[in-house]
Amino acid sequence: MVVFVGTSISAAICGVFIKAVGAPPNIEGLMPFVLAFGMVAGPLYGFVNGLLARALYDGYMGWAGWWTLFTSIAYGIVGLCAAIVGMAKRRWNRLEIGVLAAALTIVYDVLTMLVFGLAFKVPIDVLLIGQIPFTINHLVGNVTFCVIFTPFLVNALDGYLATKSVAKYISPAE
Repeated sequence: MVVFVGTSISAAICGVFIKAVGAPPNIEGLMPFVLAFGMVAGPLYGFVNGLLARALYDGYMGWAGWWTLFTSIAYGIVGLCAAIVGMAKRRWNRLEIGVLAAALTIVYDVLTMLVFGLAFKVPIDVLLIGQIPFTINHLVGNVTFCVIFTPFLVNALDGYLATKSVAKYISPAE
């Protein structure tokens, strides 16, 4: 449990630090933690970790509001998906982690775009055009951070969690 909460807090603090050093909009460091924790701990913990990491990040940044519920649930879904894919595939290289990070980033962006767009009755074509720069930045940041850090995080988490995991199948050198 300590590792679970610690991972969520670490993800949020990492995101805040990245913003503090001047990262462009939509570049944050949550995805490597959420991806790694889902792959190691399984679907339930992957969902809760994603939800908690995003909620804490919004809180630390001073951005918490009604939207935090939706963005947190969307990141929880990302953690759940990472766990399901992680259970189905046992060996990961950095390229595959990058592709998974890209796919889950798009899942997150589509979910949040639809929730907010529908809430404010924004036409779908306007939503899609407005989403493009957001998603480009989000993809660049998430894929880069995941390719660099996820293998190390998976191996570190595997040492602390007593669950069946894929950590032994990821090599930081790949």
